[in-house]
Amino acid sequence: MRLVLVLIVIACFGLFSCQPDNCSSSADISDISVDIEIIRLEESLFRAQSPQDIRNLFENHPNYLVRYANLTGTPNDSLYFEEYFRVIQNPAIDTLYQQTQEAFAKLETLETDFAQAFRHIKYYYPAFTPPKIYTTFTGLGTMGDDLLVSDSLIVISLDFFVGKEARFRPQVHDYMLGRYSPEYIVPSCIMILSNRFNQTNADDNSLLAEMVYYGKSYYFLQQVMPCVPNTLLAGYEADEITTVEENTAMIWSHFIDNELLYETSHIVKPRYVGERPSTLEINAKIPGRIGRWLGWQIVQSYREKTGKELPQIMQDADAQQIFIQAKYRP
Repeated sequence: MRLVLVLIVIACFGLFSCQPDNCSSSADISDISVDIEIIRLEESLFRAQSPQDIRNLFENHPNYLVRYANLTGTPNDSLYFEEYFRVIQNPAIDTLYQQTQEAFAKLETLETDFAQAFRHIKYYYPAFTPPKIYTTFTGLGTMGDDLLVSDSLIVISLDFFVGKEARFRPQVHDYMLGRYSPEYIVPSCIMILSNRFNQTNADDNSLLAEMVYYGKSYYFLQQVMPCVPNTLLAGYEADEITTVEENTAMIWSHFIDNELLYETSHIVKPRYVGERPSTLEINAKIPGRIGRWLGWQIVQSYREKTGKELPQIMQDADAQQIFIQAKYRP
């Protein structure tokens, strides 16, 4: 099961309340409109009376069939439909489905959040066409991934995101589990969608390049979902962000003293940008993914020093030049 482990933040539209650090936007989206339709496949799936019903359903959505289910029209596809039908007949799965339906009885909040984010993206990228959005049910990954995001298609397996009240939860580490809640869906999708705009130098394998790449993704999300709280953007709890802010100088000194910025080791780099509960190499109290947080600070400093707008920042592929021009000093 491939899980999307993207660090994102809580969406603040609709039902989900928050206390944003800044909720202002330089983008005037008042005249920008987008058409949002979320196609709910999970409801049709659980009305299926046979594997053929599931086949018929998916064949009516060929983009979903090919891109998400990875089916190619061969005889082996029948095994997939038979297995899907077997899964939805499982009583335990039915319990999870009922909880999923309760958590997502209506999708107006998702529609609003997607619309707001897409309008902001269209402000910066006028040629942007929003992807088609599907929701589905996969039995926590038995029949598909938690999320798929591409230029033309977004698929959300809602059973992953029921939240802490769900009887069955995704099989991930406890410190990641909180991200599988309803409020994380849209920011997760937008963070992944930012990849299409995030230019990078494929020949630069340094830790700095990865830090800046993540930093640009956070900055993108910050601009197109401006009501996202900054303290949650890095995926940290409030006490963790306080610890990081109070120890920024010490953290930065660790990177400089150990010459980490230009480290290319595939063993060393994940210690600072990979999923971990803490960065033990610095201090047990420093949360994991600290390199991503530093990358965000560098990109913000780059924006302040250069005055460049979002599309220019995302297009800048030279992490070294971004770092130099940012003149980042904690």
